[in-house]
Amino acid sequence: MVSSISASRKALLVGIAFQLCLAFSASMVRATEGPIVAVLGYTPNKAAAAVAAIVYFICGLAFFYRVFRIRNWWALCLPIGSTAMAFGFVIRVLLNNPSHQQHGPFIAEEILTSCSPAAFLAFNYIVYGRLLRSFIGRRHSLLPPNYIATFFVCSDVLTFFVQAAGAAMFTNISTLNTGKKVFQIGVILQSASYYIFYIMLFMTWRSIRKEGIATGREMWWKAYKMVAISSLFIVVRTIFRIIYSSTNKDSKVRTDEVFLYVFDTIPLFLAIVGYIFKWPGVYLTGDSIADSNRTTLLGLEKLGTSSA
Repeated sequence: MVSSISASRKALLVGIAFQLCLAFSASMVRATEGPIVAVLGYTPNKAAAAVAAIVYFICGLAFFYRVFRIRNWWALCLPIGSTAMAFGFVIRVLLNNPSHQQHGPFIAEEILTSCSPAAFLAFNYIVYGRLLRSFIGRRHSLLPPNYIATFFVCSDVLTFFVQAAGAAMFTNISTLNTGKKVFQIGVILQSASYYIFYIMLFMTWRSIRKEGIATGREMWWKAYKMVAISSLFIVVRTIFRIIYSSTNKDSKVRTDEVFLYVFDTIPLFLAIVGYIFKWPGVYLTGDSIADSNRTTLLGLEKLGTSSA
């Protein structure tokens, strides 16, 4: 179990480090094709980007406080991801200025705002894995709990690399279209991975309800509910990202910045802001049904029902 958790952490840290390095190096790129307004279809709204940067930065600080106060080092991906997201919007503020509308800063902004949310997804994966291992039990999981975080985090890191590779191609007109296709593939793969996770989350709830051992008043249920609520907003965002990456640059979805904030920035904020007030680490305690003597398997009816 320890090696599995360690592997997922290493994969996540490698992904985050690569993202930050790539974003920094991209910001150093000198443009030769002119301002990025031609790519975006609009000039980024300075006020909206500033508000988003402040909000995500505050969230990052709050999450860092939670992590260090309770020593939940396993949760570091959330504050790091939120802070990286804030820096992405800081760059977006700069893109409002024509003198800064170059491909380098634009790519850095795209990488940070598009790929940082992978850390939010990873946080949900990790919490779900911990819930299964310590409180819910293997019988309510489609995959071995010890490897859930590793599987989905590695999937996230892989799809992040694909998206980052696509974004890196935005610097050259000759590779721009290819870059968009590669980026779109990364978005679709990441979304598909989370849909699988969400199905597993639902199946776990269904299995627990059928077994009938949990009362619904256990402390860990609060952590489970927070992950479920967070996942709803993330699913909304993934659907939008697929649509956004699939449309051409002249479409209403791409040329009107309000869509990006309403269906991407705000849903992601709603997906994580609840954790400030209901931190999962606080609720990963209390009665456990993981060691129950019941042998009910996922998807089966309760033993009493099946024998009736």
